[in-house]
Amino acid sequence: MIKPARFFSSLAICAGLFLGLGCKREPEARVDASQPLEQSFQAAEPESKQAIAAVSASLQSGDFAEAARAVQPVLTGRNLTAPQRQAVGLMFQQISQAVAANPSLDSKELYDLRVKLAKAARGDRF
Repeated sequence: MIKPARFFSSLAICAGLFLGLGCKREPEARVDASQPLEQSFQAAEPESKQAIAAVSASLQSGDFAEAARAVQPVLTGRNLTAPQRQAVGLMFQQISQAVAANPSLDSKELYDLRVKLAKAARGDRF
């Protein structure tokens, strides 16, 4: 017959292993909005295409505040196409992931810029 102390310790070990294996989460895939932004604004006027290239470079270098600032003139007063809204949504998601991973990146300005990006992704004009 198994002693109660040994039985309960074995049960606790099995439960710990079961919970440890069951709670393993896959890391969230990193979003890169650079290529979708460039593709969706490919038919835009040269100034907008140049601004989007600067936005992409800022995103790739991790300067998210500059990327969000640089995209504002391109989005202001424009009716975005569905692919452009999706690309802006990906940009919002990429910046939000970076802020979640490193909260020190967030600032009042970046927060306000992210709100504008979210509105543009929904199709709101600003």
